Amino acid sequence: MDMDPYTVLGVDQSASDQDIKSAFRTLAVKYHPDRGGDENKFKEINEAYDKIKTAEKRQQFEAAKQFGGDGFDFNFAQGDPFDMQDMFAQFFGDGFRQQRRYQRRPQNRNIQVSLEITLEESYHGAKKIFKLDQLSKQISVDIPKGIDSGQTIRYKGLGSNTVQGAPAGDLLIKVYVIPHKKYKRSKLDLHIEETISCYDAILGTKIIVKHIDGSKITVKIPAGTQPSTTMRIPEHGMSDTANQIGHLYVHVNVSIPTNLKEKDKDDIRRIAEAYS
Repeated sequence: MDMDPYTVLGVDQSASDQDIKSAFRTLAVKYHPDRGGDENKFKEINEAYDKIKTAEKRQQFEAAKQFGGDGFDFNFAQGDPFDMQDMFAQFFGDGFRQQRRYQRRPQNRNIQVSLEITLEESYHGAKKIFKLDQLSKQISVDIPKGIDSGQTIRYKGLGSNTVQGAPAGDLLIKVYVIPHKKYKRSKLDLHIEETISCYDAILGTKIIVKHIDGSKITVKIPAGTQPSTTMRIPEHGMSDTANQIGHLYVHVNVSIPTNLKEKDKDDIRRIAEAYS
């Protein structure tokens, strides 16, 4: 008796049979598993409707609440006031009945596996060949460029194919990108840290950054660059199959020497006093 069928269906206790039926139809269509809905919610909706679908059912439900257990056994006639299959056929056409019959047949199952790739393979895209133990054979698949860690790729027809007369299942590959030693990824953007000396930060310099694609990028560090400065290199990040391109961000760290001689420190003090 924990479930309140009125709350589940979103109706008042004074609702008519037709109002309750209408609310049930709307929710059943929304949550039907064959339409991509939540199976548990669909079952709850059916149970709620069965408790209050007629005046007699509501009377029995109220008695059960008041007296506990199942209330009084009024021995009312069983059966829905309308056929579920007729209802869905009315909403979606006769094809819904055919679809239901088809879905009851044995189906080939999908196969789910995990696959590790490098950031370089994600950047360029890759062809991966590996043994699929569930099928006892080798599989060759194309990994699209730009795939991110945790994403799943569906390959139609590469799953189980043991049920004759039914379409082959799909192969679902969940991709994990191995962390890179130097680069970090954020969506389509790439981030890298580079360290320069305090002298280069003061005077300015140029550094060479090795890109994930193997090329070398010259980055100009202007004089007076502060620690933790970020340099943005447009459209040098990841790209995807929709030809969207991210950016490269170079985070500049400044190294402070720890082995200065007293004479060097005196020179720095004079400079500091001159510009303080």
